Amino acid sequence: MEWNSDVFQRLFLIRCLAMYKAAYSQDGNIVFYLDTVGNKYAATGGSLAWRLNNPGLVHSTSRFFSRQGSIGHFGRYAIFATPENGREALSNWLHSKKYFSGSLKTIAKHYQPNNPDDFANRLSHLTGTSIQTKVKALSKQEFSQLLLGIEKLCGYVLKGDEKFYLLPKIIGKIENGNLENTYLIGGNVVLSKKEALEWTGSNRLDAVIVHQYSGGVHLRSRPDHCIQNVHLPTARFFEENAAPLLRVVGTQKKGQCIWAFINGIFNTKEDALEAATQISSMAGGERVLSMQNDTRWLLDLGDCVILKTSFDVPVINRTVKFLQYLLTLEEEEQSPIILFAHSQGGIILEHALELLKPNITGRFRIFTFGGGSFIAAGKSHSDSHNYASAADFVCLMGSPNLQTLALKRYHALKEGLTDAQMIHDWSFLDAILELDSIDAKVRQKFIEGRIKYYQDLVSRIINLTILDPDLDSRWKHKFVSDCYQATVQKIINKYRK
Repeated sequence: MEWNSDVFQRLFLIRCLAMYKAAYSQDGNIVFYLDTVGNKYAATGGSLAWRLNNPGLVHSTSRFFSRQGSIGHFGRYAIFATPENGREALSNWLHSKKYFSGSLKTIAKHYQPNNPDDFANRLSHLTGTSIQTKVKALSKQEFSQLLLGIEKLCGYVLKGDEKFYLLPKIIGKIENGNLENTYLIGGNVVLSKKEALEWTGSNRLDAVIVHQYSGGVHLRSRPDHCIQNVHLPTARFFEENAAPLLRVVGTQKKGQCIWAFINGIFNTKEDALEAATQISSMAGGERVLSMQNDTRWLLDLGDCVILKTSFDVPVINRTVKFLQYLLTLEEEEQSPIILFAHSQGGIILEHALELLKPNITGRFRIFTFGGGSFIAAGKSHSDSHNYASAADFVCLMGSPNLQTLALKRYHALKEGLTDAQMIHDWSFLDAILELDSIDAKVRQKFIEGRIKYYQDLVSRIINLTILDPDLDSRWKHKFVSDCYQATVQKIINKYRK
């Protein structure tokens, strides 16, 4: 990935929003951050340098460890409050007497003592600086390139699987009389004890599991947060006070598919019903279940922004219940679930699926149209697919990297190129634009590396199809667009009995 990636910048901004006071990690695969108001966050995926906010992997034994906002350590490496703190520590470390007066070879001996020449050569290639050049002789721009080179060799580059998220707390334990106690999570999600234990064990809940000598297992809050007991006369309280979950359009017919729909951003009740009615009409008047996701206008946009930064909002809990209801129908009616999602519906589904077990999500055949997020391959049934009009720019705002690549592939296919041909062309163009060397072997090696890079990217959009836009349409996002409706009809024709 490129250093100026939009995704990288968004993750950077999220991690800088809170003031972290401490951090720790047991195995390095997941790093926990605690902020000044008692919230707990988790950093997973990516590289160790990214998870530690330590681009240059500065050691915790260095005097720069405590001066630049270090809030913990994992093994010999410091954990910093922000990437900028870690970068500043790296800069100050390079300005120390030993390394400032030393060369790239001196730095290489620190990072790769068993084979410093290899590290020094790679660093020299990245920075364009001789191995023997003293750090103190570098210009300001050359020093910045040195920092970036070290960060890259330490793995501080975007891999695409980075996640940084807030762990929800247990707000209260709900005592349901003779029934099993349940737990209120984050203000609007209710979990059984078994589910709460699973969430805690998989680092999705900010709680502590306590094992007793008698064999009992209990959930406790961390010292700076208290769980309140809530007494309810019956569990029916939630059913009587819950908002309507869905609306039904059409008539249920024996043996029909379970048609379902989740509308997008800025859709009123009437807009959602119109879209659901259109699906029902295409299916011969059969029943369609439309999840309630009525617009809250500007708050819709805020929800989308929050969701794209890996946090959940109340609608996610409603979506999980909707999906669970569809699964119940599937078992009762022995019919497949065909779920259509438009715009914001794709973002909502992406988050809701993460709260279900993988063996369950495979039962949903999901088809997104103009999605703010694309449902990744393997996250649902293998038949699932994403569609985006070439004139739908909402997708570019929601998933800019994948949509841009998909559009490049769309235009290349229009020119009659195969995937292999277009990947080779992109790689060759990159070599022309990025390489200074005219050595044929260097260029060929670079092209081979870029081919593997693009092959990996293209594999991530294998379930994404760019559709020809409506005629005379420069920009159109609505679900009732002709190109979307034509595809919906094909899907219905395929599955309708």
